[in-house]
Amino acid sequence: MSTRKQAGQRVAARLKGILPEARIKADPLYTYAYSGDASYFRLVPALVVIVNTEDEVRAVMNAARAEGLPVTFRAAGTSLSGQAVTDGVLCVLGDGWRKIEISEDGDKVTLGPAIIVANANAALRPYHRKIGPDPASQATCKIGGVVSNNSSGMCCGVIQNTYHTMHRLRIVLTDGTLLDSGDPASRDAFRLKRPDILEALKDLSEEVKHDNELVDLIRRKYAIKNTVGYSLNALIDFEDPLDILTHLIVGSEGTLAFVSEVTYNTVPDHPHKATGLVPFETNHKAAQAIEALHHVGVSAAEFMERKALATVEDKPAIQPILPVLGDNTPAVLIEIMADSAEALEREVAAAVKAMQPHGLLAQPEFTYDPEAADAMWDVRKGLFASAGSSRPKGSVMLTEDVAVPIHRLADAVGDLRTLLDKHGYTDGIVFGHTLAGNLHFQMHADFTQPGELSRFEAFSDELAQMVSVDYQGSLKAEHGTGRHVAPYVELEWGSRAYDLMQRIKPIFDAEKLLNPGVLLNDDDKLHLKDTKEMAVSDDIVDLCIECGFCEPACPSAGLTLSPRQRIAVIREEARLEKTGEDNDLLEALREGYVHAGMDTCAACNLCSTRCPVGIETGSMIMGRRDRKRSGTADAIAGFAADNTGTIETLLRGGAAVQSTARSIIGDGVVDAISGGLNAFSGHKFPKPNRSLTPGPGAPKAPAPSTAPRGKVVYFPACASRMFGAPKTDLDLKPVTEAMLALLTRAGYAPQLPDNLSGLCCGQPFQSKGFPDQAKKLGDKLHNAIDAIDPQGDLLAVTDMSTCALHLKADGMAVADSADFLLEHVLPHLTITQPLPVVAVHHNCSAQRLAEQKTIEALAKACATDIAVLKSVTCCGYAGDKGMYQPELNAHALRFAKNDIPDNCTLGVSTVSTCATGLTDHLGIPFVALASLLEYVSRP
Repeated sequence: MSTRKQAGQRVAARLKGILPEARIKADPLYTYAYSGDASYFRLVPALVVIVNTEDEVRAVMNAARAEGLPVTFRAAGTSLSGQAVTDGVLCVLGDGWRKIEISEDGDKVTLGPAIIVANANAALRPYHRKIGPDPASQATCKIGGVVSNNSSGMCCGVIQNTYHTMHRLRIVLTDGTLLDSGDPASRDAFRLKRPDILEALKDLSEEVKHDNELVDLIRRKYAIKNTVGYSLNALIDFEDPLDILTHLIVGSEGTLAFVSEVTYNTVPDHPHKATGLVPFETNHKAAQAIEALHHVGVSAAEFMERKALATVEDKPAIQPILPVLGDNTPAVLIEIMADSAEALEREVAAAVKAMQPHGLLAQPEFTYDPEAADAMWDVRKGLFASAGSSRPKGSVMLTEDVAVPIHRLADAVGDLRTLLDKHGYTDGIVFGHTLAGNLHFQMHADFTQPGELSRFEAFSDELAQMVSVDYQGSLKAEHGTGRHVAPYVELEWGSRAYDLMQRIKPIFDAEKLLNPGVLLNDDDKLHLKDTKEMAVSDDIVDLCIECGFCEPACPSAGLTLSPRQRIAVIREEARLEKTGEDNDLLEALREGYVHAGMDTCAACNLCSTRCPVGIETGSMIMGRRDRKRSGTADAIAGFAADNTGTIETLLRGGAAVQSTARSIIGDGVVDAISGGLNAFSGHKFPKPNRSLTPGPGAPKAPAPSTAPRGKVVYFPACASRMFGAPKTDLDLKPVTEAMLALLTRAGYAPQLPDNLSGLCCGQPFQSKGFPDQAKKLGDKLHNAIDAIDPQGDLLAVTDMSTCALHLKADGMAVADSADFLLEHVLPHLTITQPLPVVAVHHNCSAQRLAEQKTIEALAKACATDIAVLKSVTCCGYAGDKGMYQPELNAHALRFAKNDIPDNCTLGVSTVSTCATGLTDHLGIPFVALASLLEYVSRP
């Protein structure tokens, strides 16, 4: 074991009893899982600690100091320059930092560092406000990283970043001292406790202000986007050392203090927007048009060269301009915002006029439809990952982020393209937030190959000279300095300013405890060390660039592993299998992956809905389950597939037995017994939910009748037959009976397959890694439905979203109940007794079927108001995992109670097993949406 690892173990021992053991991770699996961020660097931490409070942060810093290890803070890990990796102690933000408080008029918002930017803006939307920073990764990145990197984004420019819109900051220094800059008492206490810091900052400020040449340099550097080094503008923008201090923290990349809270002055989110994707003849002319747009004041202008557009040509939003694009013709995504429709029209006209002289390939067309605009922005926001997926397997994605004065943008675009091609990065792409002179570009490299590091070094050196010196621009406009640019900070700023930065670090952290070497580093080869190896491991996930966009959708993220971490670990397994360099580590990864990687993966594939290239990590896991299965497991699955009718009867009976046991000996005893058996068996014995009840069994086929709207094939899912709904105060029918009643009430003659007991679509076998058995059952169901409707003329519907998704993937024409009920049934019903409010759960299959609006429309027909469970992605029940891995279900739903108003007494879902888990954890019964619709439309 390395010296660092041993020190990490000692830090863990010091933290025992202070933090829960589950949040102290020293084993090889978890330390490797957290070894990468979105950059091309990888460092395996000696210890990973999940922190939830300021006291825990203090404890970690004290323990790390005692053992001589540095501390690095991580929020979402979307850092692109290596700010969030370390071989010391990685301090990861947990659930305790998810605070959102909005002022009465929405002009201020207080946020915890673990809040995702998009979630903050969603909370502010009713006020027509938002926070200023708007990075392209805003659906994933968190406030802690945004503050620490002074992130900007697409519409933010240079005046709406954290530095300029921050109202208050709360920080913890390395000695544990707290400063809340918005609390007068805290400011006074800090002045008494740490006068040394304030005096040193005041002296630095006075020194800089007396150096006119340095003042001019600082003002010029921050006239454009710039995140290289410390925020030296704080030394000339403020008089009070406390204000200087808090603004130096912004953009300091976790090297000076821990940020525990921030209050933003929000900015207008104008309700009237126009968005257009405009093609141009050449890159140079597009850049000239962007400069013209800069002067008329549009909100955003996102440049995408032709090679960048080629990586997203399959997206519908690109299709309208494809016919006019040539081999080298770029496009610019433009957004214009205004506070009124009339003002918006004026600004659109001004923008079109400004672009006219600059080589338009087509007359600009703007959309006012939010969905169409979102589709265009999704293309731009996902460009980093989608372009990254086009790289050769085994290579890493490299990205740079520069800014130049806007009047030099047109020349810079050409020079960057020339530089990429000169160094052999001909597949690299150029794009960016060019309204602020901000250009991004991406290329790829396999640093395991000879000569690749030296090629990258030569490119980086020439780029630094071109941007920092020749163009007097910023080598890092908004991604932060990190390990990537630390060797070039002095070149960018000059020796005088660089000396100031070197004097700032010891004022706050003389012992170099926090993220040492990340922002300032004397090693001019730092950017060439500790690079990732992206070993080829699985065709499904090999194109993943480890950006982390998937993580907010994953129900197991934060409990065990996220999709990004699952991929990183199997890549390392593949590398170790090939090299044979560390068999002990390989065995540790394999052993730990069984529970953390395989057993607790819900395989819901919601990760693919957040991934710009649709990578299905859940499918990878199902494939590994298939390959891992034993002959005994195969035999058991084969027996089960051949005897589904018997299995269905036994499971219904089992549900009835446990339900009866609860009524006799109580929930506590049953939970204790089943929970103990579940733990003792290694999660092989189920722990039934309290709300699990026996189902109604296979419904009887209705008597033949003539119906005005004809016949419809209805397949009641096996889970709907086996498991019943929780008890409610309403007289609700089981979902199978409710579906038959609704179909009949709407004028249809429902047709059921023969021999329904045991009939299954095969999805449960597919998810457990038995594709052959799944296909066998699916074929049997297809045959049963074909027997009813051999010509395929009838509509077919099933009552579980999970089954509908699986059957559609198998090529069967079947509708999910939500779609069918909304389109074909609801128009023929009369709502007689709506509820006041109902909670709505969008299960993972419904999300992948894009049924959210459909389900909400049905729920709104059943109730005056609805409360969508916005904090839930997949509920984690995952078929039967809620019984075998109950902690996954609990973790996925840990915030959902906050989504349910006090007057809400009922919830709905379109999957019966999900409803079971929701009921157990959220304090109100969840039932089938069809059951509720039948009740509220009952004559």
